[in-house]
Amino acid sequence: MKLAKGLMVISVLLMIAGCSTRLGQFTAASTMNVRNLDYSLENQTTARTSGDSCIHIVLFFIPIGDFNDRIQRAMDDAIQNGRKRGLDGDLLVNTRIDNTAWTAGIYGQNCITVEGDLVTLNKR
Repeated sequence: MKLAKGLMVISVLLMIAGCSTRLGQFTAASTMNVRNLDYSLENQTTARTSGDSCIHIVLFFIPIGDFNDRIQRAMDDAIQNGRKRGLDGDLLVNTRIDNTAWTAGIYGQNCITVEGDLVTLNKR
């Protein structure tokens, strides 16, 4: 009987556990069209780039890796990947952010993926 009560207490404690993380910090961000934003995008198919930030999950809920600033690191990765492909730019527009997760037994992975058009602002 004491074993059952002990297991019940442990189960309740595991269910009420929680955490918080900072997903990113941005110089500028908007979900609406920005007025007077003048950038050049000659060919949308060649300007498209993506990047990700993944962590590993062990024993169903223990994260291995840096859990903070994941959107920001995925966005930095997308910009760097575009530059490696010869795209010039420092701003992502028409951006999509996805979170994917999978688990197989006691191991899994959680990834933030950022995809967008890498552009350069035109000087006025």
